[in-house]
Amino acid sequence: MGVYTWLVSFAAGMGGLLFGYEIGVIGQVLAMNSFNYYFNMETPVTGADGTVTPTDTGNLDNYTSLITGMFLIGCFFGACAFIFIIDGFSRKYSIIVGGLLFAIGGAFQAASNGLALLLVGRLISGFAIGTVSMVVPVYLAETAPTSARGSVTTVYQLMITIGIFVATCVNSIIIKTVDESTDTNWRVGLGIQIAPSLLLVLLVSFIPFSPRWLAEKDRNEEGLASLAKLREKPTTDPEVISEYAAIREHIEFERRVGQASWSEFQQPGLRRRLIIGIVNQFFQQFTGINVILYYGPTLFKYMGFATADTVIAFPLANTFINFIATFPGMIMVDRFGRRNLLLYGAIAESLAHAFIYIFVTIGNTRDAEASWGAIIAVYVFTVAFASTWGPVVWSYQAEIFPLRLRAKGAGISTMSNWAWNSVIAFAWPKVFTALDHQPVSYWIFSAFCALSAVWIYFAVPETKGKSLEEIDEVFGDTVGAASAGNLEVGAEKK
Repeated sequence: MGVYTWLVSFAAGMGGLLFGYEIGVIGQVLAMNSFNYYFNMETPVTGADGTVTPTDTGNLDNYTSLITGMFLIGCFFGACAFIFIIDGFSRKYSIIVGGLLFAIGGAFQAASNGLALLLVGRLISGFAIGTVSMVVPVYLAETAPTSARGSVTTVYQLMITIGIFVATCVNSIIIKTVDESTDTNWRVGLGIQIAPSLLLVLLVSFIPFSPRWLAEKDRNEEGLASLAKLREKPTTDPEVISEYAAIREHIEFERRVGQASWSEFQQPGLRRRLIIGIVNQFFQQFTGINVILYYGPTLFKYMGFATADTVIAFPLANTFINFIATFPGMIMVDRFGRRNLLLYGAIAESLAHAFIYIFVTIGNTRDAEASWGAIIAVYVFTVAFASTWGPVVWSYQAEIFPLRLRAKGAGISTMSNWAWNSVIAFAWPKVFTALDHQPVSYWIFSAFCALSAVWIYFAVPETKGKSLEEIDEVFGDTVGAASAGNLEVGAEKK
């Protein structure tokens, strides 16, 4: 695959960086005393020896859930809204709108003078991320050659991990260098996210429209030129012409079927795809990844470690591992397939959670040094997730729906992600408190990971090596499969 296609992929994938930056920011901001004092979540209590201890005002769990959950509610509705916008507005312009909205949301959060304005900013930022989380994987899938589509679509997850790591680094510097007695540290942390959002808008302004979207709009001269540019070949190249002809033929076949309708998901093959997209996103959330990313400092604290380690050292190490471990997934997804990575990743995640429970239990009851084993198990879990369920779920979702229904199918699947993400964000602080901060929660996630392995084994077919126009055959559809069988897609497979 050419250098230009990779550059385009990373430019569009900046949408993932925004999401990652948001995750990295909020986890540490919620652990800042100045933030909790400002929003009346904690109050400083001075002991007899002069030691100041942050003390829960009774709002900590509720406000933490609300601040985290409001963002995720915005994500849900952002994905929902752009189901109806993306096909008319284009993938490219939808990403740009997402970037602009994220900048506005970041500005509101940084300028907050009370909880209400903070929550409005969280909602706007969430709406933006819901938009890009749906649109970016679709754009990447539609612009990538078949032989590298898995690797290209995982760029989105890679950029998420970069965003998380960058945000954690920036916030760690802020925590170390900015006076925590003022509200400057959390305002700077939240405000800096405006910069990558504007960079996304700038970069995406220069990338081409999706050739498949242009073909669907009968802008065939532009569509052929876009495809040729992405393949770094002239518009007269036989392979480019053949690939574009295959796209056009499939679109014409879909048009003969009729106007795209929600009722089409009642057909067995399409219904199966939608169920797979929804359930895959459900299981991605119940791996427990976002509990670790959102509330990592709190989890590490109850493993018995010092505050400096729980707020800075451990989150930094975990986010760096999350970033590095995404690369094996990018390399393996087109070699070993989507199904295999999801299956073996789920098994590894389940075992990692089980070992976290074992080591935390031993550390709390017998030998405190055993808690280091729990930290290692967390990092093993992160490696397993980052190289499998993190990138592959998004990649798989973006490629399984036919063009005519791609926005609807990908949108509903993405809404599933944000719906379950919201449930976890709202419920987890209360659940963890109700469990008296005991490690039994890791057994819950271990069980869900084991169930996800069973789901993948029995329900999820392989799509590796199939063009977007051929995937109908994988699901046994009569709609599109007949057309795909006649498509000349040899150029894509080279």
